[in-house]
Amino acid sequence: MASGIIVKLKQPGSGGNGAVRPSALAFESTTRVQERLTSLSWRYQVPFVAHKQTAFAAHVLRAARPVPLAQAQAQAARLMLDPNVAWAIPNVIERPATAMVANDPWLYWQTWLRARDTGLRGVANVPKAWQAMASRSLSPVVIAVLDSGILPYADLAGRTWPGYDFVSEVEFARDGNGVDPDPSDPGNWLTASERAANPALYGVCPDHDSSWHGLSIASMLAAQTYNGLDGGGILAPLAGPVLLPVRVAGACGAEVSDIVEGMLWAAGIAYQGSPALNPHPARVINLSFGGDGSCAVTGQQDAAWLYRQTVAALKAKGTLVVASAGNGNDLGPQAQPSRPANCPGVLAVTALHPQGFKSSYANLVDAAAYPSLATHGGDVPLDPMEEPAGIVTVSNTGQRSPDPQGYVIQSMVGTSFAAPAAAGVAALMWAVDPNLSVDEVVAGLTRTALPHITAQEAASLGMPDLPTCEAGRNMGRCYCTASTCGAGRLDAEGAIQYALNELLLHPAGTGGLAGPSRVDYFSPSRAQVAAPSPDSSSNSGGGGATDSVSLAVLGLLMALTLMATTGRR
Repeated sequence: MASGIIVKLKQPGSGGNGAVRPSALAFESTTRVQERLTSLSWRYQVPFVAHKQTAFAAHVLRAARPVPLAQAQAQAARLMLDPNVAWAIPNVIERPATAMVANDPWLYWQTWLRARDTGLRGVANVPKAWQAMASRSLSPVVIAVLDSGILPYADLAGRTWPGYDFVSEVEFARDGNGVDPDPSDPGNWLTASERAANPALYGVCPDHDSSWHGLSIASMLAAQTYNGLDGGGILAPLAGPVLLPVRVAGACGAEVSDIVEGMLWAAGIAYQGSPALNPHPARVINLSFGGDGSCAVTGQQDAAWLYRQTVAALKAKGTLVVASAGNGNDLGPQAQPSRPANCPGVLAVTALHPQGFKSSYANLVDAAAYPSLATHGGDVPLDPMEEPAGIVTVSNTGQRSPDPQGYVIQSMVGTSFAAPAAAGVAALMWAVDPNLSVDEVVAGLTRTALPHITAQEAASLGMPDLPTCEAGRNMGRCYCTASTCGAGRLDAEGAIQYALNELLLHPAGTGGLAGPSRVDYFSPSRAQVAAPSPDSSSNSGGGGATDSVSLAVLGLLMALTLMATTGRR
């Protein structure tokens, strides 16, 4: 399904598609743009009920209701027939892919933060990294979480910068408005009755309770104390605010245009119609959402092209995108990661069972095709006698709106919960050496990754008898290779040592984030609002998603109150 079309108009007389910087400004008045879009709508039978500017100097045309993807593709193709249209892209909506199983989190309390040992060969060995950083001068680092939003959880107090809400579809937002400076999570529930009452709008989305997914990811990264709730986050060595909450996901996932805008704003990159420039640009963006589709160059301006342009702009600014590889679908794991994890310049992260073999649900990643690695993301039990092995973090018991007294520990599984470990280690590397480039951070993560455990080695280690991973054949639980699980197993200690070695080579004042920049390939018409106050991010409200492709949450929740189940949905 798609919510409409993203279209870029050519500048009259230019003969080309114009510059492709995200910060490009409109070259015509609002009235003239409205006239041109209306004319295109009539001539090529592409109706829309609203439009807004977006990054890359493009415009989002919103249909009255979501339409089948094939219909949107046909509309985009018709618009491309016009010599005054540079490109037209369906504003695709992608759906969440989540599942819930039960678990006793006290048995597996924060395993992903434990030291590596014979039973935890899949973890990143974070304590050793923390030890290597002890007594050293660390630079402040900001990591952005593009997700469902944030809640005022006690263990995150003082750990967040003011964020933003880019969910633009009011019907999906659950906060009563669209884009605003309040990244709080109002809930992303959807009921069966709502779907039945408006199947045209909600038909592609399964009914579900609120996930509080953004809170869970934020806690993995920024929780700073072991207080009986979640035991701390990977960024515990860094004092003060470290987290930038950016809300991009609503009741039906996250649209591509909302995600692109969230990425640009998080990195401190302006674009036409953007909110006030983010004063705390992120070095790392954690994205636990993804959708089907290749990111390969096709020669067309499509969603993949939009992602490639955005990632390139972020890299030029000095910001790394870390994305979940995805949890497969009803047919099981896929041979390729979800998009944008498969885009050039993005670090793709797939999930391992804590013992070190690939998790049953996790998509494959190929180190030869794009930067990628694997780390503990938990796994669902495949046998009633098997103990679950999840990622323990915080959630909320509110089925719709958040319950102020309902913060609980839950154990979760999914590539959603593998990506924050890699994103966190990247942030710690920049804390050690802020002059590292994006390429150097990626090299440090992938080159220091430990070799995957082979099926032959597993036999001598007393590990389960599993096949070697192979695309198209063995894609469930299996022993990894570089072509199926990336460069290796994330090693936090090795990555930090890499950063310490590089620190000796970097003169003070070199590298780091580039200054303020603009891009002109994408530009939304956003309400201009005052910049949020320094404390607003921890007490703010939430937003909705209305633009392009809605990316699916890649988490598999394991709620404590449920009975043990198997399978995925």
